[in-house]
Amino acid sequence: MKRLIVTADDFGASSFVNSAVIRAFKEGILRYASLLVDGPAASEAAKLAKENPGLGVGLHLELGTLPISPALSGLGYFFLKKWRESVEFEIKRQIEKLKNFGITPTHADGHTNIHIHPVIFPALLRACQKYGISRLRVPAGEYNLGRRHLKKISFLNKVEYAAFGILGPYLKKKAKKIAPKVEIVPRCFGLLRSGRMKEDYVLRLLENLPEGTSEIYFHPSLDPESRVTGDFPTKTHQTITEFETLTSPRILEALKRLDISLSQFGE
Repeated sequence: MKRLIVTADDFGASSFVNSAVIRAFKEGILRYASLLVDGPAASEAAKLAKENPGLGVGLHLELGTLPISPALSGLGYFFLKKWRESVEFEIKRQIEKLKNFGITPTHADGHTNIHIHPVIFPALLRACQKYGISRLRVPAGEYNLGRRHLKKISFLNKVEYAAFGILGPYLKKKAKKIAPKVEIVPRCFGLLRSGRMKEDYVLRLLENLPEGTSEIYFHPSLDPESRVTGDFPTKTHQTITEFETLTSPRILEALKRLDISLSQFGE
């Protein structure tokens, strides 16, 4: 059996993103969204989620955002004691804020995948165990599929996947020990083409989707200025191109033809 979790990141980042999430849920294959609780449009996102109870909403954890780069933010958690000591409190604060919005989180992940940092991941696991959050994302499994279908994979993506490949076994071992009830999705696609998940690429992923559970994450937006025209993502990675992929009739037909079941909130 092939089971697919389809998630939109950055819910709450803007009204353009919020509208895209709700329309992709109603008109397309989207079933989950990860909410930035401190995002400019977070309250609006929570209101829309409650008006659409079939949409599963989780925490999109945001930590240590520096204007330099996510990589340097990650280094800060290794070398700055103050940052390390703040992790548990900040995760708890963001989960509590999500719950105060009236949302019971279905899953958790991280902005720029910060949640898989070796300092942060164990703390997030403990929080998931405490609050009954049942699923965590670990990006893995896309590189081998992607390199067969992409003309070019950036050096940064190669470095990221090498790091994730090393971290993967460690993270899964930690998860079994700290939070055995939390599902770790074994394959997660979206990193190699973040902000550029066009219809043809997603169709290739679906054609080659392995048995078991996989996740694909997107960054949809209805901002008319956010269309991807070349091979580079927008600054935020939030694009109308990815919204169109989520609502594509060809994608829906492929799911039926390939007998891929969409994971539904509440199953």
